[in-house]
Amino acid sequence: MINRRWRARWNAFRFPIDAEKQALLRARWESLPNELRTPNQLAGRHLTHCGFTTGASYCSFRCTHCYLPANANEVPVPSLTEMKEQIDANRRFQGPGGGLQITGGDVADAYWRNDRPNELIEIVRYAVGVGLVPMLMTHGQTLLEHPEFFEALVIDGGLRQVAVHIDMTQAGRHGFPIGRVESESDLHPVREAFTKLATDVRKRSGLPLELAHNCTVTERNIASLAEVVRWFLADPARSQIWRILSFQPEANTGRTIFSQNPVTPAIVWEKLCEGIGLKIDGSAFIGGHPDCNQGTVLLVDQIRGDYFPLVPNDVKTKRLLAKILAAMGAISTMTTDASASDSLFPYRVAGAFARHPRLALRSGARALALLANGAIPLRFLPALATRRAHTINIGTHNFMDAARVANSPNDWVARARLKACVFKGAVKNSGTGEWEAVPMCAMNHSRWSELYAERLG
Repeated sequence: MINRRWRARWNAFRFPIDAEKQALLRARWESLPNELRTPNQLAGRHLTHCGFTTGASYCSFRCTHCYLPANANEVPVPSLTEMKEQIDANRRFQGPGGGLQITGGDVADAYWRNDRPNELIEIVRYAVGVGLVPMLMTHGQTLLEHPEFFEALVIDGGLRQVAVHIDMTQAGRHGFPIGRVESESDLHPVREAFTKLATDVRKRSGLPLELAHNCTVTERNIASLAEVVRWFLADPARSQIWRILSFQPEANTGRTIFSQNPVTPAIVWEKLCEGIGLKIDGSAFIGGHPDCNQGTVLLVDQIRGDYFPLVPNDVKTKRLLAKILAAMGAISTMTTDASASDSLFPYRVAGAFARHPRLALRSGARALALLANGAIPLRFLPALATRRAHTINIGTHNFMDAARVANSPNDWVARARLKACVFKGAVKNSGTGEWEAVPMCAMNHSRWSELYAERLG
């Protein structure tokens, strides 16, 4: 066992970056519009895109901001063979270590209600087997009510990441009727229930399970958004489980009941900074087009609960990080290792820096300078030295309205956003039989309806 562990560490050091991934990233970089090939661009340097499946479309909820067509619950669940074909196509587009969202409607809900839970476990297992990192997208009610299903997905399927959508737009969550939920704070018991569930599964399995929190933002919940962020950051045990907080300003697409006074990404980001307690540049680094997302990464001390932003504001550090991205951005940061206590990521980083010694020296010198000027607080050193610190990603993902996607031939910004999209799923073209990487905004505009028409025959 010990020899196998050290062999894995040694291999991670010797081969930190996959050649196939590098080639796909180069192609992705060349496909970007010239104006988006900027030093702070992550697409083509760190990621090709995040993939998704067009799986089971059923969902027991009736949310006010559902982006799927009205007939989603009538569409049959795709066969296991079809799902494996989708996964293979996503793997060709993304290369090894790519993130794959297992989604459609609420797939956990759909497979459980159709008495096919083992099929979803096999889908997750297959995605892991071909070298992707699956993330199950769910409202989570089925997993809360059937924790044995959740545990089987983790232990038997190899699931390491689950994104749970929790917000005031949801109609159908047991014990929390939409008409009685007046603030996002009213849903903290739901968030706490998932925290406990995931913590229990981690303890029993010893596996590095992580959660992501998705939240649609409308005029109803914008006022309580900062409180959601504060709730997660108030206890480091929570942010150790919930590693991504993703907020999506509402888009006028699908079955959405659009707000009379719709929120904007700028307002949402302002509220997130209020919750963090810091004014942060959310566009210091971008994935794809700057209009599509904003975000930051916080480093959290697991003992004290303190945190500070890892994404720099000073020019020198930004330039250095851009060089690091260009040289070794292909290193996967995804949770793929078998043991929660033995991540291979540090060995990959060490191996990559060993191939770039001058960059390693510059990075070390810059880190000392940041410590000296207080940008990296000295009080974090004990947590870093004892590996009692973790990161949490907080950001927005801004979908386009269906009307704007429809008008993209006449809207150069919309065209650029679609071309640079970092959230694309493999969809087979019914006319040519070829697989295409389709942006989610294009799916929301028309491709879901087209796909459902095919499946309904």
